[in-house]
Amino acid sequence: MKRRPQVSVVIPAYQSESRIGETLERLAQQTFADFEVIVVDDGSTDATSEIVRRFAAKDPRVRLVARPNGGIAAARNRGIEASEGELIAFLDDDDRWHPQKLELQVARIREVPEASVVACFSALVDPEGLLLGWRIGGVTEGNVYREMLEWDMVSGGSVVLVTRRALEEVGGFDVDLSIREDWDLWIRLARRHIFTCVPQALVGYTRRLDGVSQNHERMIDGGRVVLVKVRREDPSIRDGEHREFLAHDIFAIACFCLIAGQRREAWHYLLRALRTGPRIILSRPRRLGIIMMLALASLVPRTLYKRAVVAMSRGAFDLEPGTRFDAIA
Repeated sequence: MKRRPQVSVVIPAYQSESRIGETLERLAQQTFADFEVIVVDDGSTDATSEIVRRFAAKDPRVRLVARPNGGIAAARNRGIEASEGELIAFLDDDDRWHPQKLELQVARIREVPEASVVACFSALVDPEGLLLGWRIGGVTEGNVYREMLEWDMVSGGSVVLVTRRALEEVGGFDVDLSIREDWDLWIRLARRHIFTCVPQALVGYTRRLDGVSQNHERMIDGGRVVLVKVRREDPSIRDGEHREFLAHDIFAIACFCLIAGQRREAWHYLLRALRTGPRIILSRPRRLGIIMMLALASLVPRTLYKRAVVAMSRGAFDLEPGTRFDAIA
């Protein structure tokens, strides 16, 4: 009788022929080996499925599930349905995992048996996997529901390892959301379950100029929809809190504009965030630091600003910009 794997890795894929092979090759380098891989081809018309089948012929842990195009939330849910592991992880086909990601997260969730979700940090990388110098994500320990409303502490779809029981209890990803469906799920999980964290950069989060996360207004609209939904489900959220949550979500877009070198757009979204809810922006030292970096980017020569980013990355995140994510110790 076939033994079920401890972990199921769900990879939604769409038009991924240029990425999925490398993603599966890197996944095979995980130091924790007791996992299966469910690649959900979400209606691709390129060679995505053919490439996955080739990998599945060599590695029995890899399985392909093909379905008509229905969006990332539906694809992830289909992967959950097809999976067998007690623990489930999600990996976007253009992101990278540190070789020890699963090993460290499985160990952590075993150490904290009351936890249903374990997260980690993400290092921002370019499409070649080179560090951009910035790290995202928060220390998710304990009951993080209120903080998860304030900002997406997980910060990425390739981060969490979650128990099947918890996913089934909250109902998986909301297929009615076309964007920000991951934040919505983390909020619903945090409302009912304990989180824990491996406080290391175990995910390389790829920033692409043509990526969904670069469509700033769509990201903000998606966040607004998530927060309206949350307020329907939790009437205890007051008007002022709701405005502050919206303000911080806009501020997050300003941060990504700064990282992308889009200074004018960064100032636009920063001012918009301050008009929406200044307290939540100005009362947090880390957010004041971002404002200082934006001012520096706008006032000093580009070479000096780049040196400041390198110093910040080394001192605050222990990362070396320009080096490969795979080289992180």
